[in-house]
Amino acid sequence: MTRYEKFSAVVFSIIAIFVLYYGVFVLKLGTIEEPGPGFFPALCGAGILVLCLLWVVTAPKPAAHVPFWNEGEWLAPLLAVVCITAYTALMEVIGYVSSTFLFLVAWQIFIVREKWVRIGIIAVTGTAVMYLLFSSLLGVPLPDGLLL
Repeated sequence: MTRYEKFSAVVFSIIAIFVLYYGVFVLKLGTIEEPGPGFFPALCGAGILVLCLLWVVTAPKPAAHVPFWNEGEWLAPLLAVVCITAYTALMEVIGYVSSTFLFLVAWQIFIVREKWVRIGIIAVTGTAVMYLLFSSLLGVPLPDGLLL
């Protein structure tokens, strides 16, 4: 276990102890039949504390230095962030349907690197299904735009 992993385990253990304390003594647990507002936070704090202890006990010895990314592997996550950022920025400007279609096309081209026929099928089908799901079935108001 590296120095940073030990530090993380200690920090998360302290946070878990505070959450557990707050859930038990401040919010009150209640009973099993009638849980109080502190039941779920206390349960989460206890779970995080147990996981931290397991992490410390079962952590393997540190391996030799391995780079976080091999050369060029950082490009796909960067492109994913750019695609998602552009999608959210364009949604209000050109509308839900147009921005979703462009997002799916860009994702398939830059991230997945699909062939053009599959890109078209995925983009059209994905946009239609998501529009029907959110607009018709769930009744979510979507930004109007160029097409709808």
